[in-house]
Amino acid sequence: MDDDSRYEDALRRMAKLVNNLMSRGDCGPFREPVDWRDLGLWDYPKVIKKMMDLGTVKRKLERTKYITAAECAEDIRLIWDNCKTYNADGSDFYLLADSFSRRFEDRYRKIQAEYDTGEDDVGSSGKGGSSTTVGSPTTGSTVTTSKSGGAPSLESKTRFGANLFRLSGTELGHLMQVIDLKCPQALEQPGGGAVGDVEINVDLMDSRTFTELDRYVRDKVGAKQPSEVDENDENQDSIASGDKKRKR
Repeated sequence: MDDDSRYEDALRRMAKLVNNLMSRGDCGPFREPVDWRDLGLWDYPKVIKKMMDLGTVKRKLERTKYITAAECAEDIRLIWDNCKTYNADGSDFYLLADSFSRRFEDRYRKIQAEYDTGEDDVGSSGKGGSSTTVGSPTTGSTVTTSKSGGAPSLESKTRFGANLFRLSGTELGHLMQVIDLKCPQALEQPGGGAVGDVEINVDLMDSRTFTELDRYVRDKVGAKQPSEVDENDENQDSIASGDKKRKR
């Protein structure tokens, strides 16, 4: 029996467990990826570095993306951990994730007792591991530029990226909404859709949109006093620490 086939029974049990969790009436927040753009949760990709949900786990099981049940368990645990990271301790979403976590661990222990879940093989296959993401520590977004030339200039792009660090959370949210509306192709996630920080690719912005946003950013930054900039930085830090947590 090869290494993959000896894990099949455990993976079948994991598929049943995932289906059971998804069938629960209170599982709604965990069935599909968080639609952070529609919900206006612009800090979500900054706080949550690797997003996960039960629907994604189910599809990965169906497409045999997991070699071991332990890899699958890591992704499932990530769902609860993400929710508890983004939402305040004691909130409804936090408590719901904690409840699902306990329920999952109780049932997973039974699978471990009966089958080879491959605990020692986690990470050795290259599947199921955490991806490396990039992003600015204050805005949760990265400005990607190139040396291809043209308008706007590289200097303008660089200044635009540097000024993003000085925006408040509300101002950054407005900027991201404008980009999403006028040139959504400029909002990217590292790894071709892999979960991580949002990148602003200035090279994919049309000149008119860039000029409008650059003027907006310069106006906001130019109107700030030094004390206001410091306060904005503190507000951004509070978002990262979870003070402004909402859905999952």
